[in-house]
Amino acid sequence: MLRAWEHGALGEAPAGPAWDVVRVPTGTAHATVRRLRAARAPLGPVLATPLGVDFLLAPGSADGWNAPGSARLPDRTLVPLPHPDYTEPRHLGGRSWIVRPTGEALTDGPALRDAYTAARVAEEEAAR
Repeated sequence: MLRAWEHGALGEAPAGPAWDVVRVPTGTAHATVRRLRAARAPLGPVLATPLGVDFLLAPGSADGWNAPGSARLPDRTLVPLPHPDYTEPRHLGGRSWIVRPTGEALTDGPALRDAYTAARVAEEEAAR
């Protein structure tokens, strides 16, 4: 991955060994991040992609993931990752970090599920 970043390209890392990856809809992602921060829950890297927003979770914490409109990426799915300097609004290959990786925290699966579910409910109520 570092080699790709040195050449200005996306690196790739598989979901599963070091982290679980949960993808949520783009429209709900920022509210989910705000709710995680408000709850002072561990918040790891969050990646905006052309297909949605990927949260990197502690390994195993997304086991049995089941939240409407979202999905846990299967283990060994290659995830294209930009260098940590690519934060919104700067993109590489349609990808940028909403929360850049620091090498420390990863998001907790149950905390993400709670924050995401609450953000979806608030979004649905606002649409009424």
